[in-house]
Amino acid sequence: MRFIAVFLMALPLSAWAKTISETEGTFVYNDETYSSVTRELERADGSTYSIRTIKVGARFVDCSATDDEDCAGAIRDARSEGDR
Repeated sequence: MRFIAVFLMALPLSAWAKTISETEGTFVYNDETYSSVTRELERADGSTYSIRTIKVGARFVDCSATDDEDCAGAIRDARSEGDR
């Protein structure tokens, strides 16, 4: 559920944001390695923020680029919703 909230909060911002940089990487959770992409975005007012997108199975989850616990929670949520 957490990744849905992050996605819904980021969606309106991303509609008016320009991607400044994109970095591919990995994220490790419970000894499993996931592909990730971290994007730095610029808002219309010139301020910037970063968001991390992690591939969990066939799904993608968005989370904080600076808070690993947020990303771990997004992965847990994606896995539990996949079990339904």
